[in-house]
Amino acid sequence: MTELASKSIGRPVSFDRTSTIEAATNLYWQSGVAATSFNEVSRALGVSKPTLYRYFGDEDGLVSAAIEHYVSQRTLYADLLGATGDIRTDLNAWFDKQIDDLYEKHADASMPTGCLLMECVQLGNAIGEKSRATVHQAVQGILDMFEERLKAAEAAGQLRPGIDLNAAVRLVAGQTIIAKNVVLIGEPKENLKRMVALAIDGITA
Repeated sequence: MTELASKSIGRPVSFDRTSTIEAATNLYWQSGVAATSFNEVSRALGVSKPTLYRYFGDEDGLVSAAIEHYVSQRTLYADLLGATGDIRTDLNAWFDKQIDDLYEKHADASMPTGCLLMECVQLGNAIGEKSRATVHQAVQGILDMFEERLKAAEAAGQLRPGIDLNAAVRLVAGQTIIAKNVVLIGEPKENLKRMVALAIDGITA
């Protein structure tokens, strides 16, 4: 969406909010949110700070918009979680796809490494209130996705008897974080898939 952003002096200039968010997302992802000041964002994007304040409210508003954009570009493949109806098969298929994507992106030198969402999770209160709320919503969405599928699996008798469902959801979701870090240290892809499969075996009947 292109709008007009007025300078204090001179003619109005064109401002594209979407492309600004995309550029800010790439900058934060490449350089790190904590390591990138608002002044650096303004210089790198070629957008004045008053314009950024006008359209995003403050630095927290821009970071929040960048996180939201980053999350919107990630494909969750939720359909794979119910593809066969067998939880062990479906979870392994889901992680196989995610892991394949991770290694493909890691091999692309033009792609930033790491995970912007996980960085913001780790930053905690070092990011603003809006950004924390956006992070919480994104993480909760992932947990809800796994919880819905694991509840169905439990009802079908496909999980270990007496399993703590809350812990199982977080164990499975946690494998996504482990996977992202294992990719960065250069572990072979098939080793990572076997590690995840062991975690899945631990919760399934």
